[in-house]
Amino acid sequence: MKKPKLVVGQLINDQLLVKSVTTNKSLDWIKWLDSDELVEFFTELFQLLQHITDGEKNTKELSTFLSEWRETSLINSEPDVLTDIIEAQEELSTDKGKEWSQIKEELGL
Repeated sequence: MKKPKLVVGQLINDQLLVKSVTTNKSLDWIKWLDSDELVEFFTELFQLLQHITDGEKNTKELSTFLSEWRETSLINSEPDVLTDIIEAQEELSTDKGKEWSQIKEELGL
């Protein structure tokens, strides 16, 4: 069985630039990224692939990049975790959160 290949394209000034790279794993987790994250993911991926093609970065960096985005998408696939994160961000932005020192004290740490 052939390894999956990821193909990314970008249209600039009516010119289509296309890059492709072979990946070790399936990228089916991409479906869990929301539309803004997809734009950010593919923009960053295309920039990274250009650098790899130009010899400025290695494929290990691509692997790290894909792993980090995979973690983001997996968080999105768990509604309870995502809800908890959003609630925590709201608490922190409204100063309703607790200081870490207070939490440690309450837990007896």
